[in-house]
Amino acid sequence: MFCEQCGTRNDDGARFCGSCGAPLVDPNGGTGAAAGPGQPGAVPHAVPMPNGRPVPLADGTVLDGMPAQAPHGGQPPVPMPGPVPSPSGVGANPNPAANGSSGTPGGGTGPAVAAAAPRNRKPLIIAIVAALAVVAAALVAFLTYRAEVWGGKTLPDPASIAKEVTDANGGKASAVKAKDVTDALKAKGLTTKTVKVYSGQDVGTFVGYSGAQQGQRVKAGSTVTVEESAGPGVPKGTVGKNVDQMTELFASMGVPIHYKKIIVTDTKRIPENQIVATSPADGQGVPEDQLDDGIDIGVAVKGDGIGADIIGTDKGKAQSDLESQGYDVTLHPRLAAKANVGKIVGSDPAPGSDVSSGASVTLYYGIDASGVKDAYTDTTSDSVYGDGLLGSSAVAAGTWCNNAGDCITFDAKNEDAQYGNGQIPYGQGRDGIDYERNGYDDMLIACDAVQQAYCSNKKAGYLIDGDTGAFELMPHQSLTGYFCGDDTPKGGDGSFLGGCTGDYGYSGGTFDFDSVMQGAQYRMQDMYVVVPVGAKLDQLEANGYFDKTALADAKKAKAVDTTRPFLLYRDPKQYDKTTVDITSMDMQNPFVPYNGYSGDEASVTKFKPAPTDASAYYLVGTGASYDWSSLPDAQVKQPSAKQSGNGSGGSAGTASFKAVADTYRWENGDGSDYTEIVVKADGTFSGKNSVANPGPGQSNATADRVESKFQGKFKSMKKNDAGGYDLQCDADALKLADSASGKSSDPYWAVDPCTTWHWYPAGTPYDDMNTKVEVKSWLVSVSGEDGDSWKTPLLINDGGKATFQSYRQ
Repeated sequence: MFCEQCGTRNDDGARFCGSCGAPLVDPNGGTGAAAGPGQPGAVPHAVPMPNGRPVPLADGTVLDGMPAQAPHGGQPPVPMPGPVPSPSGVGANPNPAANGSSGTPGGGTGPAVAAAAPRNRKPLIIAIVAALAVVAAALVAFLTYRAEVWGGKTLPDPASIAKEVTDANGGKASAVKAKDVTDALKAKGLTTKTVKVYSGQDVGTFVGYSGAQQGQRVKAGSTVTVEESAGPGVPKGTVGKNVDQMTELFASMGVPIHYKKIIVTDTKRIPENQIVATSPADGQGVPEDQLDDGIDIGVAVKGDGIGADIIGTDKGKAQSDLESQGYDVTLHPRLAAKANVGKIVGSDPAPGSDVSSGASVTLYYGIDASGVKDAYTDTTSDSVYGDGLLGSSAVAAGTWCNNAGDCITFDAKNEDAQYGNGQIPYGQGRDGIDYERNGYDDMLIACDAVQQAYCSNKKAGYLIDGDTGAFELMPHQSLTGYFCGDDTPKGGDGSFLGGCTGDYGYSGGTFDFDSVMQGAQYRMQDMYVVVPVGAKLDQLEANGYFDKTALADAKKAKAVDTTRPFLLYRDPKQYDKTTVDITSMDMQNPFVPYNGYSGDEASVTKFKPAPTDASAYYLVGTGASYDWSSLPDAQVKQPSAKQSGNGSGGSAGTASFKAVADTYRWENGDGSDYTEIVVKADGTFSGKNSVANPGPGQSNATADRVESKFQGKFKSMKKNDAGGYDLQCDADALKLADSASGKSSDPYWAVDPCTTWHWYPAGTPYDDMNTKVEVKSWLVSVSGEDGDSWKTPLLINDGGKATFQSYRQ
């Protein structure tokens, strides 16, 4: 059966054309399905010929009037004589044309008129259109993928963001901040989370993606964690690692790194080369005012003494072991994490110290909330106050830090007193008040131990008297102090004597309050709430101790880690009112706990903030700190220049100073004195100071010169905001040779003291230079050239107050 639409032959009985899909029509009427093979009456479909007579089509038949398709040999087909059989099951073909005749009446063997039906191009067109559609679809898919319409979003390259930042800053180069990256990610429809990591880059600078790389595709709508530099510091988890695992990271911090030996006695428990202590503490940053001091890292070495491996040892075993070695041992409690309750958490001298036998040693063991009252109780004498609950104790001594890197350190004193467990001295408060009086530091107390050592009133509302296990710490003076318009508290002796007028106010034995206390105020002062492990925090919250709104907000935030002791600092910035006028002698101070005498607990100002992981200051260190400067240096394999490179944070580490390698010269205006320094790519430098020693009739240019040589090295280098570098000199490595003649009284002042140096590229605006040196005025004075910047790179020594120019002879 043949298709009327395209002429393609199809199987008998087919309903639709296999080539073009058109319905097939049975020549006897109906569709092809009506007359299948073998059915009587089924005949081939007749195709009209040019002469008007239909010619039935049969298998292999070449129609007259249609051009015949040539075989592969190139010759047209030759009609064969004889009848052409009809298809099986179909009646004889009545048309003589089927027998190869010319199609004229009467038959005959005349020349065939080979007029074939036009060849159908529709399948080819369909194929071409389909191919073009596939190509177009692929192109659209590619373009939409690149446009991030589908297939996720690409994490941007900081270099591309840097260009946008530079353009936004009027062409001035600037480091890419983490906020710049989060803004770019949010523009792509991605959710962002920012975490702070320690690095050699400036605070706030973009460090990288956590768990991903730039250019990587992430799912649309997913959360991307952006790492923001918190400046140099000790990454959490450093203690306990082999030092060789950490040298490359520390080399990139951009601050001096000091590796020190710390003794361990049991190398099976703490192997040699393991990091056992750091300063700052594990997980803490380097304070801005200590950047020049850098980071101290204690590395385990085998030795005798109070080994660092004593930490975590059962207190009884530690005491007996040391006593068996001849040490005089005393035990004192300290708050500790859940895992360290009952174990040694510190010592004095510090763990790892080389202490001779027979010396006195204090061991600090961990306690939780259940041991707090004992730590505040006098058990050595009979107390007139019954239970002997003291107002002071050193149990909370140690360093406490929040997740943002802000730290509070409480020292201990008088732990060897005849009663109690010492005190926490308090000099300069976080509230700006100097609590030191007449050379005597105030102390932090937990109750109204004002004129005596004990808590005096069981009706008071101090937490130490309760059963939650938590307790407050307040400056002693805050319980009785008041203010007269300045920042010096009055009445710290427990009375109003003195007043604000300077008049004691006694008139005939009567205290004249109005004249004495005019203008007096109570002011919110420093206050802490300490929450040991195991404290009943839920009960404390349910009792209404915290401000309701603050507590509700806290419940929406990340919960505090109660497996670690923490404290909260009352934040005056969270209060609308922090002062109140004093109107009578017995007026309650609302900013301290209820004392059991004046007012009531309901009038006490509720505490803010409520506890969250962000507001908590966790205990990170206890016991005596190391005297790092006295510890011997540890020999640690430093990373190569290639390894340290620029690190993850753009710091040049300890051995990549190629950018600043050059010859520089400082000189005075008349050429009589100059200092030349050559900086190498590894950070080492050498140079000389040259002073003219002119004789009669000699100029500075022709005079003999006195030269003094020096050498040293830079320990670290990190980028600064002006597009240059800040370099830290190793002061211990600076070697100053003796002057040849001694005629130069101070030949090294341009180099020594060797502290922080700065390098700036040519053309850096003076206003962008952050130094302690008057760079512009000096250059103008020696050169006479004025302007907003200098024409060559500059190397500036803050310590020596000197500016060196790049110098080429």
